[in-house]
Amino acid sequence: MTAQLTRNREIVAVFSSRQEANQAKQAIQASGLNAQQIMIDDELPIDIEVAAQGVTTGREAGFLMGITLGGIVGLIATIIIVYQLTGDYPSSVASRLAVFASAIAGGVFGAGVGRGLQARQPARQQMKSNPNLPREYKLIVQGNQDEVRQAQQALGQPPVTA
Repeated sequence: MTAQLTRNREIVAVFSSRQEANQAKQAIQASGLNAQQIMIDDELPIDIEVAAQGVTTGREAGFLMGITLGGIVGLIATIIIVYQLTGDYPSSVASRLAVFASAIAGGVFGAGVGRGLQARQPARQQMKSNPNLPREYKLIVQGNQDEVRQAQQALGQPPVTA
């Protein structure tokens, strides 16, 4: 009787997409198990999953930072240089082109630096910016042996005998 009351965490299936795992979870719920007993465990920790959503890293982040900083530095440099040469603040087309060119140069430089920095990061960090990496979604049932068997049968798996 104690075996029936023992609550175990058992992996009943592994899927390559969250959609497949959710469908299997719904099938198990339809068989009568409580939703709180069925969990989907990602191979990647949740902090990486959260960080992967909407994160710009590597080349993209470097390009955006480079354009921003290049534009700011170009604007400051143009103002200082033109003011030193003419004694007046820049308002010509050439001044605007100089700021634009420095922003583009900064973007290109930043993209290269960002790509190099990302390539040197550990694989775990690189996963943050690559949502296309294969992941495993483990469907876990928490319950006694009968509930685990019930979940396996709902998925069309042969029951495992202990």
